[in-house]
Amino acid sequence: TWELDCSVEKFWDVFCDAEYSRSLYLDGLGFKDYRVVSADPADRKLALVPKLNVPGPVAKLLGDAFAYEQHGQLDRGASVWTWRMVQPGGKKGIVSSDGTIRVLAAGEGRCRRTDEVHVTAHVFGLGGVIESSVEKELLASWEAELAFFRRWVATK
Repeated sequence: TWELDCSVEKFWDVFCDAEYSRSLYLDGLGFKDYRVVSADPADRKLALVPKLNVPGPVAKLLGDAFAYEQHGQLDRGASVWTWRMVQPGGKKGIVSSDGTIRVLAAGEGRCRRTDEVHVTAHVFGLGGVIESSVEKELLASWEAELAFFRRWVATK
């Protein structure tokens, strides 16, 4: 959970902005590739290739070009973004994750973002190592994302 210096409406306007999204993944998070599969005001599908910083056995299992699609939907009335990771091709089913982002008012001109994520690795003997690696990557990416978001809001 994080407090941000913007309204709930401003948060969702930035979060759903195509320029912000592209810049976040490529510049802020250092992803190798970013492509919009489809997008409208309440639904977005992105094809993503992250840079991975994981232990050797996990990197070998995932391969050099780990890619996934992020399918997300916004319910502005409830102020909730729901998403899931979809893995295409031969790596389907190794890791699954889904989650929510909830944003609520936190006083004048502020909001509180709360993320909930579920990660499951489906590999016997390496599940715990994979899940731990994903957790570390996720925590690091949240910090980078929030710093990027704060800079973006301050300059726009």
